[in-house]
Amino acid sequence: MAQMLITSIILLCGLGAVLCIHVTHVSDCGTARGCWRMPIGCNDASDCETMITWKHEHRHLILEIESKNVAPGQWLGVGFSKDTMMGNDTVFECHFPNDPTKYGQVFLSHNSAKNNVLLETASQLLIRDGYAEIVDGKVMCGGEWILDNIHLDTTERSLMHVISSGRYHLFFAFGDIDNGVKKMHSMAGKNAPWKTTDDVRFCQRCSSSFANVDLKPDFKS
Repeated sequence: MAQMLITSIILLCGLGAVLCIHVTHVSDCGTARGCWRMPIGCNDASDCETMITWKHEHRHLILEIESKNVAPGQWLGVGFSKDTMMGNDTVFECHFPNDPTKYGQVFLSHNSAKNNVLLETASQLLIRDGYAEIVDGKVMCGGEWILDNIHLDTTERSLMHVISSGRYHLFFAFGDIDNGVKKMHSMAGKNAPWKTTDDVRFCQRCSSSFANVDLKPDFKS
């Protein structure tokens, strides 16, 4: 049976008045939370290289990401795509500074076939309580993603999927950050992106949103 990950992060939030504890939950995968754990067959932090979980809270999607594959000075992203190709995707991404004692940043972005565009307004308005930190040699990040795009301008709204509607393939990718500039991920080998075999729904009241997602490697030689 999968057990709740006990590794936690204790940090001071805001101005330091509130003590926060970040935990990547896997005990309720498949019942109250959707989970994607890599490599296939792993269960929790003891044997997984990367874990991604999601859970609905009203109109919010709570995302938790933990990875041993990503290091200081790198970024990671979870892409939501209508197909199995990387293009026209909405991406939840986390940036980790070279200095592991500093906190990173969480953003939303749009990924086309050729480039990635940071969605500044969406990142500010639609992400609550975002965190991106490095603890015990692994990165942890996440936050509450407000799924209502109504307050965005026409340009950014047109670049974002309404993920509470429809079905999506998930991608996991990571790469370097050079002087604040995000570099492209590898296209082959062990650092190439991964994608889910099946598509996933993110609606609040559909049981398929709580799926344990299978995966397969992509762009690998």
